[in-house]
Amino acid sequence: MRLAEKAITPESTIEHDLVQQGDDADEFMHRFFEAFRLDRRDYDFHRYFLMEGEGILYHLFMKLLRKPHSFKREVMTVGMLHRALIDGKWDSVALSTQRSDGRS
Repeated sequence: MRLAEKAITPESTIEHDLVQQGDDADEFMHRFFEAFRLDRRDYDFHRYFLMEGEGILYHLFMKLLRKPHSFKREVMTVGMLHRALIDGKWDSVALSTQRSDGRS
């Protein structure tokens, strides 16, 4: 199924449903903040997305250097983007709470 055929809902994820990962996700979010003139506040790319090339070899290298590394990231949804638009700012704590409560 192509992206154009999928229904986009507040629960749709940016990474998997909209296929925005790595450098593409970084550019997507940069354009999102710029286009809507949103206050980035505490937005952190690494909270939601893996860097380009941040695969198993990178993970093993970080382990060898004894630096903490995890593939686990918080899921970003279309509903979170919508809430940020309504609020006029990115507030990670509020958006995470809203997401875990199931509110959009």
